[in-house]
Amino acid sequence: YFERDGNDLYCAIPITFTQAALGSEISVPSIDEKRVKVKIPAGTQNGKIFRLKGEGVPYIHKPDVRGDMYLRIQVAVPTKLSSKERALLKSFADLNGENQSPQPIRLSELRMGK
Repeated sequence: YFERDGNDLYCAIPITFTQAALGSEISVPSIDEKRVKVKIPAGTQNGKIFRLKGEGVPYIHKPDVRGDMYLRIQVAVPTKLSSKERALLKSFADLNGENQSPQPIRLSELRMGK
């Protein structure tokens, strides 16, 4: 699941809506077959990229120096909800004042990660 670019690694990490909204600490795999803890701050948006310094591939001539690992957060939206979950999300939407007329965002802003 890792993609390599030089000594850096890239992958997408799925998290739940509640982990993104409330914040969480998750554990992700590394190429060394260990788990790395990552703190997800409250309000993390889909597509956010986290850099884990030194968790990439070791350099050939400098084995004590490594590239970085980049994680792109993928917020998973549930596809099936129980009636209780649906009611809770409806209450949340009512409290939040859902925007029925959102303004478009330029694609260039999405590409730049703004």
